[in-house]
Amino acid sequence: MSQMFDIPALTDDMPEARVQRGENYFAHGWVDLVAVGPAGVLAHVMGERGIAYVVEMKAADGRDARCTCPDFEDSGLRCKHIVATALKVNASDDEALREAAQRLPRLIDMLDMDGRDDAEDLAARARRDPALLKELEG
Repeated sequence: MSQMFDIPALTDDMPEARVQRGENYFAHGWVDLVAVGPAGVLAHVMGERGIAYVVEMKAADGRDARCTCPDFEDSGLRCKHIVATALKVNASDDEALREAAQRLPRLIDMLDMDGRDDAEDLAARARRDPALLKELEG
């Protein structure tokens, strides 16, 4: 099992309620890993209101992270979606991480085989659009 993110460093200065909500999101399985690799992690995290947010994390301490949720957009502070993503990555076994690393390349290959000239563009859009990713993957 990988420990890509240092959870204590990530949550060190976060309000406990925010950390607990992130733990809850992880526990409910609301984190969908889209890409995992040396450059970082990309995930789609479902919010309580049914809206999926895009989380990007780079550093092991999680401080170089971004989320498209209003809380992060308004404050620039790490949010519950970032906590949930770090927990998901750390809880994933090597096979799950390999699957996540191959997800977008596999999508591009599938679109290429379908004769799509815009495979790269579609995959790039799907990185940022959880609904499009699910639609393209079938």
